[in-house]
Amino acid sequence: MGTRQPAARKRGVRLVSHSTDISTEGITCPGVSPRLTEWIPKLLTKLRAHTERTIREYATTDPWRTSSQLLAKTLPAWHHMDDPWTDDIAEAVAYMRAITTLALTYEDEPTSTLSPYHQQRHADLTDTVTSIGTGRGPVNADLGALAKGPVALHRELDDQPRALTLLLDGDAWTALPDRRTGVRALAAIAVLADGFDVRLVASPRVRRHLSKRYPNWTECHLDLTASRDRSPYTDHAQTAAAAWEAIRDLDTEPGKRRLLGNLNHEYARSYRDLATDHAVDVADGTISRYVLDLEARDLVTVDRRGQHNTVQLTELGERAVQQCLDDTYDLIHPDQRRLDGHLTATPQESTSTVSPRRAGGEIPTPDEWVAATGDPDADADYVQWLTGPENAPTTLQKRFSTVAHDDAITLVDDQLHSFDDGRVAYLSHTNDETLVVLQWGGPLATLGRLAGVLLSEKALSKILTPSRLGHEFEAIDDDTQAYPVERILRRGHQVGWYSDSETTYGAWRERITTVRDRLLAKVAKLTDSDDTAARTNLFKDLHGLIASATQLYHAAGIDLTTTLRVPDTDALARNTTQLQDLYEFLAKTAPKQSVYGIHSGYRMLFEDRPAKLCRRLPAETDHDATVDLTMSWVVAGPTITELHDEITDTLASELTTVREAIADGTEAAPTLEIPVVDGTTYPAIRRVIDEVAMTHDAQWTPRERQRLVRRCLRSFGPADTSRACPYDVVASLLRALNESPTPTLAAVERAAATLPPERFRPELTPTATKLYATLLRADSPLGRSELIEQAGISASSYDRRLSDVRDLDRVTPVQQGGHRRWTTTTPTPHPKTPPVTAWLPERSDLTAPTLVTHRQSTTPAGANSPASDYTGRDDRNGWDRHPPLSIPTPSGDTDLTTRPMTTTNQSRQLNSHAHQLPATRDHPHDTMTPTPHPTTAVATPQTELPNGGDQ
Repeated sequence: MGTRQPAARKRGVRLVSHSTDISTEGITCPGVSPRLTEWIPKLLTKLRAHTERTIREYATTDPWRTSSQLLAKTLPAWHHMDDPWTDDIAEAVAYMRAITTLALTYEDEPTSTLSPYHQQRHADLTDTVTSIGTGRGPVNADLGALAKGPVALHRELDDQPRALTLLLDGDAWTALPDRRTGVRALAAIAVLADGFDVRLVASPRVRRHLSKRYPNWTECHLDLTASRDRSPYTDHAQTAAAAWEAIRDLDTEPGKRRLLGNLNHEYARSYRDLATDHAVDVADGTISRYVLDLEARDLVTVDRRGQHNTVQLTELGERAVQQCLDDTYDLIHPDQRRLDGHLTATPQESTSTVSPRRAGGEIPTPDEWVAATGDPDADADYVQWLTGPENAPTTLQKRFSTVAHDDAITLVDDQLHSFDDGRVAYLSHTNDETLVVLQWGGPLATLGRLAGVLLSEKALSKILTPSRLGHEFEAIDDDTQAYPVERILRRGHQVGWYSDSETTYGAWRERITTVRDRLLAKVAKLTDSDDTAARTNLFKDLHGLIASATQLYHAAGIDLTTTLRVPDTDALARNTTQLQDLYEFLAKTAPKQSVYGIHSGYRMLFEDRPAKLCRRLPAETDHDATVDLTMSWVVAGPTITELHDEITDTLASELTTVREAIADGTEAAPTLEIPVVDGTTYPAIRRVIDEVAMTHDAQWTPRERQRLVRRCLRSFGPADTSRACPYDVVASLLRALNESPTPTLAAVERAAATLPPERFRPELTPTATKLYATLLRADSPLGRSELIEQAGISASSYDRRLSDVRDLDRVTPVQQGGHRRWTTTTPTPHPKTPPVTAWLPERSDLTAPTLVTHRQSTTPAGANSPASDYTGRDDRNGWDRHPPLSIPTPSGDTDLTTRPMTTTNQSRQLNSHAHQLPATRDHPHDTMTPTPHPTTAVATPQTELPNGGDQ
């Protein structure tokens, strides 16, 4: 055999960075792109010499016999006649024949000395060896051939795994349009890791990109690298003791402790971001001195190669933060930390069972966790991190963000718990996504909370940082260099409170926080005031402040979603004034959060004050151009979808009040579309499943996804409706994905059975739901006594509700030992079930009402807008109640024709028919946008919420 490799090598994927001690020895392959054919052949070419040398040391006979002996080790059943070869086996056999021939026949002979026949044969063998598994090999096999060929060979023959160092091409990975290409390349790396010590070299930017776009793969391979890199024999008590020794004398230096507690092991933070982080609260000139001291203690590592120094935790520093600092950055001995851990419950990974335990022993659900805000008048914050505590539910970010439709208002029926204190708002963020969760408290209070959280100290310290925006906001340049950055912000995005003296980040932040505090003080004073003039001015200022904030988030490349919780929709519906306030709030706030390129959509379409119109950059409007929203909305409440039509109508009226020059066609402008999407319908649930499948690489077939949608509609909604709560769908899918990369339908339903009884199968009584959930989670059939005990119910309840459970389609009785027991069967599709497309009605049945939503030049009724085009579809996500509300741009000086609005009863009749239809497209972004009918504007009644909010 060959030279024994160092014992420290291990098969698998390990990430190489400046914070690890992993070398880049062995075979190195630079420029690894997502396209296999660009780097696998190069890697196999470099590997070939090592493979041939290993074969020569193993060989005891001629090439044919040697290859047969090797195949007997790597593919034991390769020569059996009963099983036909698959393409990957055939290609692996061809590889084994070729590599042994190259190793033993052409060992010492230069190619130039060979005859033409042998030169051609040598070239063909080399091509076979270097193209295996790329789809361009002898039989065009896939990665299975790579696994059964060179990977299996080296796994069998190498005493120690050979090191392969892959240098990722960052630009190629981050600019890749087709995610499936990247998935296949990462699968190839995982295949190589089965036989080699694969060392991955990637920049922090590429690592963040991989983590976001391929979270399942990075969790399985890169995130686990840290634990693999550490010795399995690490004495954690000894490591904790070392961390304590490094930090124990910082008891009199709270600034250093705060600095240490706000650093991260996964990514670096710049000095200037730390200097503006309110949680650190250390002067700019002191940061570098503190960092030097922490570096000397081996708690942090510093990268001084860039324009700005960055710092991140070492492994010892991470241990010190976890074991030796509490939530207020005070020192705590590791022994005390472990003692406290024994006295509290262990955090759960389940989406429905999270810690800490409540006093009664029950475990709060994610919604209960969010509702437990604490008291801001005591020690709770008005703005809190949604996923800040270590023992918070791990999937809250995905739970809230996945259900949101981009550039839309999504309505979700959900049984909410009211916040302990409605003044609290939550904030959560990833590298390019920010989520806000707050509770409805009336229009003025809600605007104040939204402004407060978007421009809170937490947001300015962790999201809108100097590194993201730039010292003079240079980081948000649109790369066209058509205008200076300050003009883009001030005259394009219409960011307010950004004067000539506030063009630096520090000056702007000081000004904007002063404005924020002043306006929030007015909110507290005027929320219940009768001073109409003062309230109107405050509405204008708050709308301008929020619009400025969302424009800045958008310019910085951050997707923004706000979830507005309305816990008691029944009480709201009984109060006409409060209900109208909600409609007007959405109708007047959402359009202000709009953008077209670098231009404020609101300033382009609605603003009619000459002084404001003069302060705009020239804008070129493309044909059929549309305006985007800087913030998507989710409105959640027990029966919020029942308000769909009223929200739509109010928003429609608001969107018709465009500036007169746009209405009469004098001025061209893009179209503003704000769909109001019912998030509980078949297409919405299908979109949620597609989104989760894409981010977790779940390989469900289209047929499986259709069945999964139907199962979710049955599991999470009333029996007589085709609806489901998308939050419960997300929770169940994520729980099932923790168990399997592509969970079955039965596995998803088992995960759903862990939800509270009121959320899973709500058409059943709570007792029947507990019985059914217990059967779904059971590994074997259960009898009466076992069901009573495991479900936690009484014998009388069991006797009353057993009939409800045994009538369910998956529940079946079995006989064991002369006793009847109950179990659940795996659902199987009926062989005669028609495809989903067969369930669609005839096109003539799909006639949607005409909405009075905008002004537009007329076209003959039957010319360009046939009735069959108006199918009530959401143009982004499939079928829904109405087409998006829009403001199309007039195309000429034609007469305006009035068309009647369909009555509410007709609209609801169509809605009840349309949103029972299953989605017919497999991809959530396959769209067909209906062309709106020509309509006439409807005047908007003036309310206390002003239309002319200043930005």
